Amino acid sequence: MKNLPTLLLSAIFIVSCAMEETTNEVADPLDNQYFTEFMPCKAGPDFNAENMTTMISEWQKLLTAEDLRGVWGYAPAADTNSLGDTGWWELEWNSKEAADAAWEQWVQNEQAIAWQEKYESVLQCDGEARNSFDSVLPIIPTTYGETNDSGYFYSEVHVCEFNDGFSKDDAIEFLYGFRDAVAAADYSDTTYHFLNYFFQDDPSRFLWANFTNSKESMAKANASFETSVRDKMFPLFSEFASCGLQPDLYNGFTLYWSEKKDFMPTFSSN
Repeated sequence: MKNLPTLLLSAIFIVSCAMEETTNEVADPLDNQYFTEFMPCKAGPDFNAENMTTMISEWQKLLTAEDLRGVWGYAPAADTNSLGDTGWWELEWNSKEAADAAWEQWVQNEQAIAWQEKYESVLQCDGEARNSFDSVLPIIPTTYGETNDSGYFYSEVHVCEFNDGFSKDDAIEFLYGFRDAVAAADYSDTTYHFLNYFFQDDPSRFLWANFTNSKESMAKANASFETSVRDKMFPLFSEFASCGLQPDLYNGFTLYWSEKKDFMPTFSSN
């Protein structure tokens, strides 16, 4: 009986440690899927850094949707892109229902309509032509370095197709091993991360998009892939999907982030 207090203390200590470990667990980003829309855009004759800054500043003041997680803009970085000079506005939502409700309010908002008309010579985006996706983010952007304070990023977007008999579930299952292979390679200081976007209206296709903090960092990430990742993972990927040989290239900016609502991008004048 003399050992009972010691046993009780040991049990309490073990339970406390277990509870602390559970509390401190970090959620895997692959546990979440988000409803994402890509809206095609065309730059106008007055498209420049100064006008974009004013335009986005005024647009941010019109945002009211709490379910809007983030917005990113993409400008073509190569004349070889599959859709030429088309740019994109990406919107990430908590759900499709929230997005539909927000869009219904937006198209009836007189201030939003006035904003669009005011800046139609800077940038024109076609809200009715937006595409819908389920997106997953296996690696958070700050895993391999700090993101740019300006909000700038560089991206490569591959259009991929599933082989017969395969689907989104197979792609997501593959991402765990691919992420581990990246972790064992040298992607330091690149802010390398990637997303898979699964078309809602065409389950046979998806986008694989790579992101870094600069074009030079993308070159480093691609070199690391060729050296340390391709031989391990490409044969497995090829079992369920294939992608076009040449990706579309973009210069991008974070335009809005719900966790830092006062963020404003700094657009380059180049």
